[in-house]
Amino acid sequence: MSAFFIVRKEHIVSYLRRNIFDGKNNYCTFARQTQFLSILYRLYGQYFFIMRRKTFFSLFLILCMALSLSSCIKDEAPNSEADVTGITLPDASMMLRTPIVNNSDITIYANTADSILAPEFTLTDGATIEPASGTPRKFFTRNINVTTDEMTGEDDTTYTYTAIPQKYTVTSQDGQWKKTYTVNIVNNATPSDFHFDNVRYYEYDGKPLFQVFYETVAGQTVDWGSGNSGAMITLMSSNPSFSDYPTSQADGGVSGKCAKLTTISTGALGTMFGAPIAAGNLFLGSFVIDMTNMPASTHFGIPLRNTAPVSLSGYYKYQPGKTFVKLNDAKNGVVPVPGRTDDFALYAIVYEVTADAPYVDGNNSLTSPNIVLKAELKAADHKAGSDWVKFEIPFEPQNGKTIDEQKLLDGKYNIAIIMSSSADGAKFQGAVGSTLYVDEFHITYE
Repeated sequence: MSAFFIVRKEHIVSYLRRNIFDGKNNYCTFARQTQFLSILYRLYGQYFFIMRRKTFFSLFLILCMALSLSSCIKDEAPNSEADVTGITLPDASMMLRTPIVNNSDITIYANTADSILAPEFTLTDGATIEPASGTPRKFFTRNINVTTDEMTGEDDTTYTYTAIPQKYTVTSQDGQWKKTYTVNIVNNATPSDFHFDNVRYYEYDGKPLFQVFYETVAGQTVDWGSGNSGAMITLMSSNPSFSDYPTSQADGGVSGKCAKLTTISTGALGTMFGAPIAAGNLFLGSFVIDMTNMPASTHFGIPLRNTAPVSLSGYYKYQPGKTFVKLNDAKNGVVPVPGRTDDFALYAIVYEVTADAPYVDGNNSLTSPNIVLKAELKAADHKAGSDWVKFEIPFEPQNGKTIDEQKLLDGKYNIAIIMSSSADGAKFQGAVGSTLYVDEFHITYE
């Protein structure tokens, strides 16, 4: 057993010290935690079921004690991590939101006409980056569009931006590992059309694991978020296909492909973590795992760069699963709820971003006092079946608020579209097999 610890000591200690117990790392904590969990599960999977600990942290504390007491542990080797942990611009006021750092992609929402920018990176201990942090590079081209008002004869000048994504390579301290990141600057208008035709793949150890949806507006890429990253932890031992994840792309859309959201069982490992099911979800925003409060992992919203939205329209079809269940806190499993049928969620919100509330999440996406507008497909209007259903829902004022034009110009609002195959999936309530298909969404702006 002690030799077992020696082999992987650099992984376990470094991840525990810098990621698991470091609440200040807000950028790629999730990506590195999931990598650590992957290693941990592969090596110690048998002990997960022997120990039967109720929480994620209990297991880690046990491992920490084992590592600290082992007489055979060698000195920590040079760091084998090659991660970006933070990124900023020299003029931080340009940045509209905290950058989104994923396994291989970084998105910066910026309010700048300067195409040549010099981002500065924070890396894992001892790692280096090429090109060097602070190197000026061209991230987009600016296009000038002039239109003439037929009534007044006045010219109206607008700008669009075409992205030129830049690649950076991070090398670990021990020189054995390299990771390439693609950095994308987004300063265009918020997308108005969503086709669900574009996916790329989240990779781990060079293997594509699940699909990431994205949209393109005027040459710039905007990602959809999902809970696939969290489900990866519980699915990895079964060698899953892309379609086994809660959120994936499917054929047979209204036009081309579509998005498929399915509620799945997370198996014995998910049950141990107190998360026995995972609803398929898709949202504008990012997923940053919080094992102590899973609904808080969903960071909803991207900057609203348009005029105020008027309505959300699109298509869906839905089939609920057979047996509705809820979390059984006593055993971390589930129990059936007789007489209850699963239902989906589909809505959009606009909310004000403030210093104490930089985003809304799964805990308050319908209740936050910062919400200004909401468009929700009410349960009474939901239909189950195999045919596509067209919908159009208006954005309605919330909390007695209206859009402030100056705040809109200053980039103080976020917009999010949120959908789930089980409306109460964040509470681990739903039916395995519930499936929601969505396609061809459109936001109408003023």
